[in-house]
Amino acid sequence: MSKRIISILLVITMLLGTAGCGAASKKGYRNPAAMDEIDFSEDPVTITYLTIGDKPTNGRTEEVIEKLNKILVKRLNAKLDIYYVGWSDYLLNYNNAVKTKELGVDLIGTGSDWLDAWPNVIEGNFLPLSEDMLRKYCGITYTNVPKSIWRSCSYEGNIYFIPENEYTQWTNHGFIYREDLAKEAGLYEINSWDDLCTYFYSVREKHPDMIPWDTDGKTSIVPLGYIMSKRNYAPIYELTTYGLWGEDLDNKGKIISPFYKGDELIEYAKLMKEWRLKGVFRSDTAMVGDNEDEFYMGESSVIQHHTQNFYTVIKPKADLDMPDTNVKFYWFGKENGNLLKVSNLHGAMAVSAYSENPERALMVYDMLRNDQECYNLMRYGIEGIQYEFTGSHMIEKPSGYNESKDSFVTNFWWGRRDEYEVPDVSYALDDYYTLVNSYEHVAEAYPWEGVPFATPYVNDELKAITAICDEYIPQISMGAYVGPPEEKVAEFRARLKQAGFERITGQLQRIYNEQ
Repeated sequence: MSKRIISILLVITMLLGTAGCGAASKKGYRNPAAMDEIDFSEDPVTITYLTIGDKPTNGRTEEVIEKLNKILVKRLNAKLDIYYVGWSDYLLNYNNAVKTKELGVDLIGTGSDWLDAWPNVIEGNFLPLSEDMLRKYCGITYTNVPKSIWRSCSYEGNIYFIPENEYTQWTNHGFIYREDLAKEAGLYEINSWDDLCTYFYSVREKHPDMIPWDTDGKTSIVPLGYIMSKRNYAPIYELTTYGLWGEDLDNKGKIISPFYKGDELIEYAKLMKEWRLKGVFRSDTAMVGDNEDEFYMGESSVIQHHTQNFYTVIKPKADLDMPDTNVKFYWFGKENGNLLKVSNLHGAMAVSAYSENPERALMVYDMLRNDQECYNLMRYGIEGIQYEFTGSHMIEKPSGYNESKDSFVTNFWWGRRDEYEVPDVSYALDDYYTLVNSYEHVAEAYPWEGVPFATPYVNDELKAITAICDEYIPQISMGAYVGPPEEKVAEFRARLKQAGFERITGQLQRIYNEQ
């Protein structure tokens, strides 16, 4: 799809959105099938929604929710409350919150590739949702999800997730870098890991006070990104954040692990050892700072992040703070065209197994997702305070907007829809369209939708495997060990074997064969 076509489609989307935005009631939520069950003589039911994010303290979110609740009370005799799981140790705290009955949570944002969605199904923390239940209490959403996608949301015949199937996003990772520094290294763009080496070594030589990449090595994304750049590997994200298992897209049908066999991890380990010796990152991780802040201050030359953050946050901020640098994005897999589309369960909604009002929770969710007035409140806030519409039906910050004073946080990432999304004038949209144009030519559909890899047996066995990865991958990624890289990788693989890696691989293959 060309950039011109994408631009035309965006304009059409804007025009369609304009027709309904000024009068949100024209796209108002209606659920006649369930309305008879609501007792408006009683006090409104409070539905608590759990999301990831630090709880805001400036009072603006409460204003947004108060305005939203006036609508919910009138139409559903319900109110919304938000329970936040902060970003620090978010996965551990999330899993603890999800299984705590006393929290009184009803709706839970989840994801198969980053928020242990399937393990929480197996542990009984999410409510099974029948088609009749969804059709009656979440009818608009139910209709807009194809049956094939509902099947991918199911486990042992029961639906457990409402997918975010109507929203296009790219969360593929890579390095965000500066074009001015690339040109100093004799590059116009970074298109490969070899180019990354050239870039980092040039920064180290020409800017000795700059840390080329200030990292503690704890990310699971970078080693996987290297492997996906060297072969057409499609990882199974549901199993571990490291992407330990998957298949080669050029030789489908066999479950493999480049982490366990092959040369890619060895070559990655050698490169990281080289980067350590050449000063690409600090040898003392205790001194690691905030890499993003350092990047904007000119103290580090890259940020490791994903497409969505690149064009919505990092590129716009860099254009303001250091306009002469022209920040660009090198995405993992660029050199071999290996790119997977995001799973429909990357941002999904579940109902807590401990909810006292699951039917009303589904109705509230259906309304948040499908009523444009409610959607705008959840996604953009209050018009005139958090945003304004431009003449071309984009959004911008109102005059006098102050981020610390006026921002709000609902983090509604579990039911977004392209139809209701409005482009923000502050985003680096031209850069985004350029990236999407290249993505559309190579991206493959995520191949593991609905394959039930996360069985109780597999999940139980993965605990020891994950613990070994947590110990070894940061060491390998930082070159922080004595001896040659080959020996460290061999030691890592021996530990995996001892923990039953081959046995688990065989079980995954059997599950795959049954599909």
